[in-house]
Amino acid sequence: MICYIDRAELGDVEALEPAVLLYLIQKAEQANGRYTRLERYYRGDYPLLYPRPEADEVRVYINYAKYVVDIALGYYLGQPVKYDHNPTRRGVALPGWQEEGLPVGESAIDLAPLLRCYDSQHISQTDLEIGRSMGVMGEGLELCYASSDAHPYPKSASIDPRNGILVCDTTVEHRKLCALIWEKRETTQRVPYYALTLYTDRTERDYRSDSLKNAIFHQVGETREHFFGAVPVIDYGNNRERQGDFEQITSLIDAYNGLMSSRLTDKKKFVDALLVFFGMTLRDGDEAKLAQEKFLDGAPLDARAEYIQKTFDEQSVQVLADALVREMHKMTLTVDMSDEKFAGNSSGQALKLKLLTMELLVKGKMRQMEQGLKERFQLYNHWLVTMGEMKPVGIEDVDVVFTVNLPVNEGEVVDMVARLQGIVDDQTLLSQLWFVSDPKEAVDNLRRQKALEDGYDRVILILSRLRDEVRKQQKDLAPARILERSHPAAAEKLRMRYKTYNDELELAKHYEAEGRVLILAPEDLYGLNTLKKNFEGLEMMYRKGYAAAEAIPAFLQA
Repeated sequence: MICYIDRAELGDVEALEPAVLLYLIQKAEQANGRYTRLERYYRGDYPLLYPRPEADEVRVYINYAKYVVDIALGYYLGQPVKYDHNPTRRGVALPGWQEEGLPVGESAIDLAPLLRCYDSQHISQTDLEIGRSMGVMGEGLELCYASSDAHPYPKSASIDPRNGILVCDTTVEHRKLCALIWEKRETTQRVPYYALTLYTDRTERDYRSDSLKNAIFHQVGETREHFFGAVPVIDYGNNRERQGDFEQITSLIDAYNGLMSSRLTDKKKFVDALLVFFGMTLRDGDEAKLAQEKFLDGAPLDARAEYIQKTFDEQSVQVLADALVREMHKMTLTVDMSDEKFAGNSSGQALKLKLLTMELLVKGKMRQMEQGLKERFQLYNHWLVTMGEMKPVGIEDVDVVFTVNLPVNEGEVVDMVARLQGIVDDQTLLSQLWFVSDPKEAVDNLRRQKALEDGYDRVILILSRLRDEVRKQQKDLAPARILERSHPAAAEKLRMRYKTYNDELELAKHYEAEGRVLILAPEDLYGLNTLKKNFEGLEMMYRKGYAAAEAIPAFLQA
């Protein structure tokens, strides 16, 4: 959780008094009851299930809390978050970081060292854990720390909000003052104790306490410098109210599950209804005969038997259940994927309209999370700059890109691309095809193939990849499987694209040896890939390419 305290009341932030430490922990634990309640809803540890029901009572829990959280989480974090250089800005070189070959005051921005840190620890999984904590408890906590490897690098971990507190001042800026993370442990003799770590903008120090009920804390080890340049704990709010995704519908969840439980209980009691006989008296042994043979003989003509049962209006119960479900989805802005309106082959625009409420929900969540992710970026960048492994990058120079899992009408997209041929350039058209990971490369392949087929005796081949880079098939297999359902021929082409590229490149090298082809390829990618918008990298690539193009006139005249 986050706590706002006047700076003067904390005293020495680098070494808080035991009474202050105890106050912060107790302050955080005041919210633990709410956190635990919401977490139980999400896990399915539902209060309705306790105490144990009677023998003739049925209790069930349909976990709408988990559904609401997971469907929103998968929608905006199902695909990893991407980071890109903002193309509308130029990186301003700080003193000592002037890039050779660039004008004074400008510097190429290279995010590669930081992104390698993200990739090495699968940061997308940490993002999912933080997002899940936001959806369940209304907030998430992230701790940034240095790995314990021989060559350390910054890492992140999602912290349970019940085990941490971030302290900010009471100014308008709410500047971070410190953070406290703790967990309950036990010794080898099974003696419980609490391990606490205090983080400031420069240092971290460990404490130990046998109980959180007193103000006795003992520092363990030496005070350490963490090199993040700020308090390395990030708080993520799910929304302005810091509420979980389903927190406002817990009463509806209770009502729905109570209704379903009563419904099943009534069904069970209907099966166990009492059989009553009218106008006759049962003799000894009739009960056993009735149970075994299912009939009795010798009964008077006016005798009858019938079951005593409750009148059960199934239709009214279903109407009420449907109403509760609609209200739950309306209040949480989530969609009901079992609804019939999602059946069939809807157009892309129709799907967007159906998912409009979900879009409104995740837009707010993405804004909240983007703020925390940019803060993480700053912490990592400061650490890497301090260690001499990266140049300073301003957070205003970085874009955080979320990719929502919006359903794609495959046939509609393919038909649109076919109709726009000759109107829109090929690279733009190919970028609309979800299975084409590198539109520029696809266009280059088409042009290279056509030039050779047309019989030109001088062909200039310009590559966007390294000259000796071999394309792999693996990245094309998944989209090919999707495409195969509607366009099997295109899927087969996609599966063999790697071979086509590699074969054509080898052919081009053969023709190059004969003097028919001139291959111009970059010596370095300068941090660029298909989705990068790195202006400095593009400019560097342009300058190197411009210099390499000086060989073209001599090649054409030979």
